[in-house]
Amino acid sequence: MKNTLKVTTFLLLLSALTACSVKSTSSKTSTTSTTSPIGTNGGTGTNGSTGTNGSTGDNGGSGGGGTGSSICQEVIDGKCYRKVSNIQASGGSYGQTWWSSTNYTNSNSGLSPNLFTTDAVFNVRIIPRAPTANATSTFNRICSPYMMYASKVKVQFMLHKQGVTVGEVGTVYAPIDSASGVYKFAVPASADPLVLEVVNVQSDSRCKPKSGSTTQSYYGTIPSSCSSTPYLDIPVNGSTYPTECVAFDILYSTDETWSLQ
Repeated sequence: MKNTLKVTTFLLLLSALTACSVKSTSSKTSTTSTTSPIGTNGGTGTNGSTGTNGSTGDNGGSGGGGTGSSICQEVIDGKCYRKVSNIQASGGSYGQTWWSSTNYTNSNSGLSPNLFTTDAVFNVRIIPRAPTANATSTFNRICSPYMMYASKVKVQFMLHKQGVTVGEVGTVYAPIDSASGVYKFAVPASADPLVLEVVNVQSDSRCKPKSGSTTQSYYGTIPSSCSSTPYLDIPVNGSTYPTECVAFDILYSTDETWSLQ
């Protein structure tokens, strides 16, 4: 009787263990989500090829315009917009034209004037750069390899329709090698490409103390106006060359690009 009981108990335990073993070895379902490949700046887009620029979307989605696209000339912070590089600017006064999109697109830049056509969006910002020594600047001056004192640059843009000479003016400013804030223009209705002009460039050269002084710049006594704003006209070395210059890149966006942030 005792042996029968032991055998019965053993069989019950074996059955229970077998049941547990089957449950624990049953296959577990795992789900892997698949997204657009990241690549360099995203996945695919209307103007994108896989894995280079953009995730799904017009002009390449969050990564911007795709490989081979003329839309995307610069990608910063994962965004695509257009870029005009390395404008060398010397001194002048408000209202002069340091740079114009009309002249730029007619000077073998590779950019079509149509890249300045937009219905609703025209945003712009700058990234000031160190000027290039001995370069020819705006107003046909030669940039000095020694007079490079500016650490901050201010640029004023004007956006207007073709055939008129006035439009909205926007101001942006930033330290060297830093992106400025974004100025968002109210876009005038026009079927033609718009005209973007640089109508003023200033720097902090006159307000920046020279080494060993708190009251003198490299151009004399620091003006009292520097206490409220560090930006004044860029000094010009008389009628002789070379002279001080500043440089900057223009970044801009339209309906056909990703917006500047």
